[in-house]
Amino acid sequence: MSDSKENTPSHPLSRTECYEWSRMHGKPLGTANFKSELSDFVVEETLRFELSGEGAHHFLYIEKQNINTDIVVQKLIRFADVKPTDVGYAGKKDRFAIARQWFSVQLPLLREIDWSEFNDDEVNVLEVTRHDKKLRIGAVKSNHFDIRLRDLNVSQEDFKKRLDNISEEGFPNYFGEQRFGHQGANLTRGIDLLIKNKKLKNRNLQGLLFSAVRSYLYNHVVSERINKGLSTKLLQGDFVMLSGSEKGFVVEDVNAEQPRFIENDILLTAPLAGSRPQPMHEALSFEAECLSEYQVLIDKLANKRFNEERRALKCFPQNVTSEWHNETEVSLSFDLPKGAFATSMLRELVTLVEHKPFKDITNNEHD
Repeated sequence: MSDSKENTPSHPLSRTECYEWSRMHGKPLGTANFKSELSDFVVEETLRFELSGEGAHHFLYIEKQNINTDIVVQKLIRFADVKPTDVGYAGKKDRFAIARQWFSVQLPLLREIDWSEFNDDEVNVLEVTRHDKKLRIGAVKSNHFDIRLRDLNVSQEDFKKRLDNISEEGFPNYFGEQRFGHQGANLTRGIDLLIKNKKLKNRNLQGLLFSAVRSYLYNHVVSERINKGLSTKLLQGDFVMLSGSEKGFVVEDVNAEQPRFIENDILLTAPLAGSRPQPMHEALSFEAECLSEYQVLIDKLANKRFNEERRALKCFPQNVTSEWHNETEVSLSFDLPKGAFATSMLRELVTLVEHKPFKDITNNEHD
């Protein structure tokens, strides 16, 4: 069951905010206050490889509070007196949260630092070890979330039933609103850069803005597939991804692949737009129709040498548990693979009413 997008502006290039993407499990059960306190959103990162304990790269497991990943990087650069290229991290974490994630700092082999002196009221070094390679973007295996929702106007029975359905059937793997910036500002700027063929001196910022555009187009295709009842069936020519992997293939024989699809051994995907689309036949026609009004953006992305990439259409949370503290307050605990947004799962349960009693700046980060 799904609900359709609403309040979509008439011209795609005039959009400054994200519309209400289609849901997979129906309308939200109710509302809940979200992030009323900093400790209401806790995320812990797990890397996809073991650390060797030796090498020039100091790996720091840092707990940050009400501070974004980029600011932690700047703090590390100043504290260790190193170049920006000497610092690495695997992924960005939400600012308005207690987040525990890994950073790497390359130092001369004989240089030692007392990392406990780095601690302040925003960052705390929990663990230090060494490794022979820099930490790179994408090296996350999974993220663990502990989230408290307050002032729910939902029955515990209905909440449990919906949560069980999400655990079993998955949820749309949307990029969260954080990706698009405050009131869609990153999306608006990214579209402007593409249409006017502008360039920014800050290449990292430019990449972030282009990523917002590609994320928007991905969300649009996922939303349309759900809205048209096509999120639970294979189309001929679909590019599917092996579960737990980033590798995939094009479906030539729907009937032959159907059993694997039913068992979630293979997953539907949607495009991160660029040149060289990967689906074929019926699936390619469907995606081309979905994105026809955005073709000028796709052409501009292709001109920027973006090739199409694929992202799983659904995400399956692992180790999901819930604990009710009273009739209107519940804590959720679950694991998500890298790149998945906790808020995209939560929106299948309730409408989130965010309360951030902390100093406020635009948050461009993701879960």
